[in-house]
Amino acid sequence: MITSKKLAEMAGVSRGTVDRALNNRGNVNVTTRQKILEIAQLLNYKPNRAGKALVSQQKKIKIGCIIIDARNPFYDDLYRGIMLKAEEYASFGIEVLVERVSVNGKAQCVCIDRFLAMGINALMIQPVNEAIVTEKLRNLTQKGISVVTTNTNSAGFEPFCYIGNDFFTCGKIAANLLDLFTNGVCNIGIVTGFRKAQSHVERITGFEEYIHDHEGMRVVSIVENQDDEVESFSVTKRLLEDHPKINALFLVAGGIYGAGKALKAFPDRYIKAISFDESPTTKELVLDGTILATICQQPVRQGCLSLEVLFDYLIDNKRPSSSKIYTDIHIKLRSNINLQPGYQ
Repeated sequence: MITSKKLAEMAGVSRGTVDRALNNRGNVNVTTRQKILEIAQLLNYKPNRAGKALVSQQKKIKIGCIIIDARNPFYDDLYRGIMLKAEEYASFGIEVLVERVSVNGKAQCVCIDRFLAMGINALMIQPVNEAIVTEKLRNLTQKGISVVTTNTNSAGFEPFCYIGNDFFTCGKIAANLLDLFTNGVCNIGIVTGFRKAQSHVERITGFEEYIHDHEGMRVVSIVENQDDEVESFSVTKRLLEDHPKINALFLVAGGIYGAGKALKAFPDRYIKAISFDESPTTKELVLDGTILATICQQPVRQGCLSLEVLFDYLIDNKRPSSSKIYTDIHIKLRSNINLQPGYQ
């Protein structure tokens, strides 16, 4: 196995120069750097991860993670993905700090300040789409702290990397499905989670763009359920009572079970519903026909990838291949709702 010492000998430089060239640190002559990189590529040189572990333990790297605190099984799966990687990276001396915070800009900023006081080197966050959060994240970037946004973003902020679905496309897919299920003629009620969640906003924007050119498809009303099952039942039932012509429902985020109960309160109205994610209760609603299709987004994988991107950068100085990494979109119907693709 090629070592950094051997690589240095072949390039005719010191091991320190090799380290600076490979990690893009310090002053290295352009010609020398190119020579070192070419030899490393030719020999398929990989840094010694055991040595990297010792270095990271000395650095005492800390990664802060802020995920949304709401009654939505999606966030539990996201947390599970984070903890899978946190356990793996513990051997490198990396400490992963996780906080569940409400969808509130001030609360997220307070948590970020608390993480800063604890000396974090990077942050993974599901940011609230508020100006104070955007400004706080920009300040972190200016301080050299890498920020990965997961599952949602903050308008006007460019993170080190975004991990999650292309939510605009997801919204268009949901509208396309309703178009197919209703033959392009429907009065639509939209039940969203949080108006401050950029991911929810983007889903609705994509949905509305699709139906813009479909005269038979019309959005009647949009209501918010705070990703809460009880609130979802209440607002969905009221929505359907107030608008008897609604015959299609777009469930943008959490609270699917509550919305499903509300749908069942109107057995004489066949309302065709599209939802997101595949919690156990959502699966039941797909199986009994209350929901025709649900669009899934790999929350465990999103949690894992978020820490992988930060790990590769903090340990190997390797940047992600793109500033946006989209996870796969899976459409689940009654015929495939119980198939488990697993974490890849």
